[in-house]
Amino acid sequence: MQISQDSHSATRQRDANGYTKINTAMLLAFINRLLGATRGIDHDLNIEVSKLKATLERSASDDELITQIKQVERQVMLQPNVLSDTLKIADSAVSQAATSLINLLQHDPKLTAELQLVLAEPKATAVTVLQTKVQSLFCIYHSAIKNLKETNNNNIAATVHEKICDDLQRLINELDFAGGFGSNLKKIRQRLLEGISGHELVNTCLQIINNIIEGAREERMASKTFLHSIVEELNNIAYKFDNSLIDSNNINKKQISLLANLKERIDILELDISTSDNLAETKLHVQQGLEIISSSIQQQQQLLQEKLLLEQQIQAVQSQLEQLKKETLLHTQRLEAQQHKLYLDSLTQVYNRTALDERFKLEFKRWQRYKTNTTIAMIDIDHFKNINDSFGHIAGDKALKIVARALQKSIKSSDFIARFGGEEFVLLLADVAPSEIQVMLDKLRNTIKNIPFRFKGKQISITISIGVTQFSLDDKETVDPFERADKALYEAKSSGRDKVIIRI
Repeated sequence: MQISQDSHSATRQRDANGYTKINTAMLLAFINRLLGATRGIDHDLNIEVSKLKATLERSASDDELITQIKQVERQVMLQPNVLSDTLKIADSAVSQAATSLINLLQHDPKLTAELQLVLAEPKATAVTVLQTKVQSLFCIYHSAIKNLKETNNNNIAATVHEKICDDLQRLINELDFAGGFGSNLKKIRQRLLEGISGHELVNTCLQIINNIIEGAREERMASKTFLHSIVEELNNIAYKFDNSLIDSNNINKKQISLLANLKERIDILELDISTSDNLAETKLHVQQGLEIISSSIQQQQQLLQEKLLLEQQIQAVQSQLEQLKKETLLHTQRLEAQQHKLYLDSLTQVYNRTALDERFKLEFKRWQRYKTNTTIAMIDIDHFKNINDSFGHIAGDKALKIVARALQKSIKSSDFIARFGGEEFVLLLADVAPSEIQVMLDKLRNTIKNIPFRFKGKQISITISIGVTQFSLDDKETVDPFERADKALYEAKSSGRDKVIIRI
């Protein structure tokens, strides 16, 4: 029997199966509300209800409609079991999550207490109850993440602060300013060693920058003044030298002219004597000639005096040049010494990181050309922070010097040692076979371990961890072997320290 869609009143008639036919529009409105209420609870139920709705909308036969209703009814009858199982699984998951959070948040009593309350709640028998428990768990989780983030930020800030202080110390070590600015920087480094607070760091950075700027300005002015004085001296010497050359040329010209006149007078005198028959006349000519010769000799003597004076002036100019040469040599030596100090760590007197970077590139290029065995050993003093904390930074500095000296004595002249930063050193060892590395570095490790290091009457034990590698055919850049050695060092420290780990 068809259902009339024009009728607004519910016409109730029962068929053989007991189903009542009602107004189609009302039924469609009910099904829409049912779909909205069951959405997200049971997927299969939603599908069957949607099919029922589609059957109604296309005015299907009563038999087809009744069949579809039975499908929905069957799915609805399954619904309590499905929902119950889902609630059990979800409630168990919430309890497990809460238990895991308690284990992670033992340091936070407030959040731990809130989680205990969630666990104490009865098992969820309805979706709304489960929703409340999940919401509580999420709130606690959000608080835990927030606290963890703040803790990490504090840890990161402390790590960054420590790294900046180390970098500033290294920067000061590499500077070589004389006078007041050098003294100021040494005092700042001492404060950094003793430790400064976070709010002091910015002001300390500004002080370092100001001292570097003023120190560089003073050095630049000193160099500028020196160069200006050199230029003035050279100009003065050049002027004197030019005048000396002119005077020398004039003297030479006068001498040549004087000799020419003298020769001419002698020739005339000789001619007069040979042709004259009158003794009185000859005597007069001889007397006149002798006067001219005497005058020429006097002029020649004067020219000789002028020449001697000129030679003295030239000697004075040569002395100025020698003095200038000495001053220039001293200035050059000082610049070379400053340049050398830029590559030295002022505390340990071994090469610094700047020198290491240049040497590392050079050794890498050399290895690429000749494929020799080049070993990179990264060395870290174990528990160095404990030395600083227990005995002070002076003891820490002394330990660094002792280790640096021991490392320096243990390597060949062709090898290279640098302080990488903090308590880390790097060795570049030439022509060491892979089979010899372990024995060689273990010997070095034991040498340092057996150093009798005492500070203020207390015995301090020093051990080192070493990470080692060699240049490999797979290395395309200098960073590749360096990272490999660094990983080996990390492995040596994390596996107990005081050992050598080789990764080739």
